[in-house]
Amino acid sequence: MILFKMEWKKQYKSFLIWTLLFMFLSLGFSAIYPQMFTPALKDSMDIMLKSLPDSMLKTFNIALSGPASMFEPVGFFAYYFQYLYLAACIYASLLGTQALINEESEGTIDFLYAQPLSRSAILFSKFIANFTILSTFWLLSALASLGSLLLFRMSGDPIQEIINGVTKIYLYEWLILFFFLTLGFFISSILKHARHATSLSLALVFGFYLLGIVGDLLEKLNFLSQWSPVQIGVPSSILNNGLDAAPIVFLFSLVFLTASFYCYRKRDFQS
Repeated sequence: MILFKMEWKKQYKSFLIWTLLFMFLSLGFSAIYPQMFTPALKDSMDIMLKSLPDSMLKTFNIALSGPASMFEPVGFFAYYFQYLYLAACIYASLLGTQALINEESEGTIDFLYAQPLSRSAILFSKFIANFTILSTFWLLSALASLGSLLLFRMSGDPIQEIINGVTKIYLYEWLILFFFLTLGFFISSILKHARHATSLSLALVFGFYLLGIVGDLLEKLNFLSQWSPVQIGVPSSILNNGLDAAPIVFLFSLVFLTASFYCYRKRDFQS
């Protein structure tokens, strides 16, 4: 319990910054929606977007019809939220990669030595704390996004459709964030210094993101998009197809978490 409290105390400032930033951006983008889709502007945007090549529409995940249509409230939300989702993946990865290595880098590993706790108990406490932080951040973000969309929706927009769409996106994307958290924990269990954690987190997320883009653009490499957790969790894709790879993503997450326990128990701490 003491490690759980320490982790919360260490992370609460960044947690507040990330959470408030997501809430503010959700409110701001939702406020734009009614102004952007007046009848005249909607027609001109429809003509403009239809003139773009399919490859460009696919790259930026712009849908002109179906559940993820950009001209619908949930589709518009899915379009702008894909960039917030990318940032959330980075946050989840950062929480994981910094969780275990920070004690050595900050010179506080001796405190852990003095505790009557096994290494497995230390890792478990840290994982539960960071998992709780990430889940709380995601829940508050979901409530802010849903509340903002309902607040600024147009009179003809169906409330239940908005609730179902936003809930579907957040539930499935939570699994992607869980994947990056466990992957980060595995990396943290073998990392030598915390100064590498941020760059590795960015490289992981953007590497998977670019992998998905390449897979979508090149037909011969289409299989690559299926190996990108970032790409399969894109909001518009979830609205259209759900998340068929959910069992595989969850399985890999458990593998990374198990590997973290194994590597951390074998690790030689540097005080």
